[in-house]
Amino acid sequence: MDHRLSRRGLFVGSAAAFLASALGACDGTPLITPSPTPTLRPPDGTPLAVWELTGGPVGTAMLALRAPRLVVFGDGDAIADAAYRSRLDPDQLQSLASGLVTDLGSDDAKKPRSAAPAAAGAPVTKVTAWSPTGTLTFTAEGLDELKPDHVYADVLYDARDRLAAVHKSVAATAQPYLADRVRLVAMPVDGEPATASDWPVDVTLPAADAGGLRKADLSGDAARAVVRTLTRDLDQRGAWPAYQTTAGETVRASWRYLLPYE
Repeated sequence: MDHRLSRRGLFVGSAAAFLASALGACDGTPLITPSPTPTLRPPDGTPLAVWELTGGPVGTAMLALRAPRLVVFGDGDAIADAAYRSRLDPDQLQSLASGLVTDLGSDDAKKPRSAAPAAAGAPVTKVTAWSPTGTLTFTAEGLDELKPDHVYADVLYDARDRLAAVHKSVAATAQPYLADRVRLVAMPVDGEPATASDWPVDVTLPAADAGGLRKADLSGDAARAVVRTLTRDLDQRGAWPAYQTTAGETVRASWRYLLPYE
C-alpha cells in the first residue's frame, strides 16, 4: 500500500522492456559484468534507466540533497528531479530501452575517451540502464563541457539526449512527485543572514557530521512534519531559507522526496 503525503500524483501504467549486456567505465576502459540471474524486467523498485549528475561547482549540502535528473522504471513510471512524475506509454518505453542498448552496446561506446584537458570542477554525468543480463552504464566527467573537443563518443551524447528528452517531457507535465519519505539536509550559515525563522519544534534537527552537515532520511510523522513546516528548494537552485535553532545556531535547510529505491 502506497501512503502518500498528499492526494496529488500520477499513477503509472505498465509496459515490457529490455536492455542488454553490461559496460562500466573506469579510466576510459570498459568492463563487462553480466548479471547471474536474468529476468524479463527489473525487480519491483529497481530502475530501468537512471540519468544523474554528481559533483560540479555546488556545495556539500546541495550535493547531499541532489536527486537523479531522471529515473525510469520498468512499468513506465518516470520521475524527474524527484519533483515531477509522469508515465511512458509502451512505445515510448520500448523506444527508450532499445535506443539505450543500441547506444551503450555499440563498439564506439566502449572506446577509451580521447586525450583532452580535464574539465576541472565539471559535473560527472552517469547513465545506468538495467538489462536481463547485466547493467549497462557509463560515467563521463565534463560530458557537456568537453563536447567541442570530441573527447567522448557521439553515442554517449545520444544516450544522454534520449534521457534528457524524457526528462523535458516529464517536467513539462508539472505533475508533482510525492512520497511518504523525505531527505532533510541542513548546513551551518557562514555569517549572519538578514532574516532567520525559528526552527520548527515538530522537526528534529539531524546530528551534524564532522564537517557540520546535517542529513537524515525520514518517514511517517517525521516526514510529514518536514513537508508541513520547512520550505523546499524545488528547482535545486540553492535558495535555502535560514533558521535559528533552540541552541542559538543558524542553519540553512531544505528537503526533497526520496525515490522508491532510496
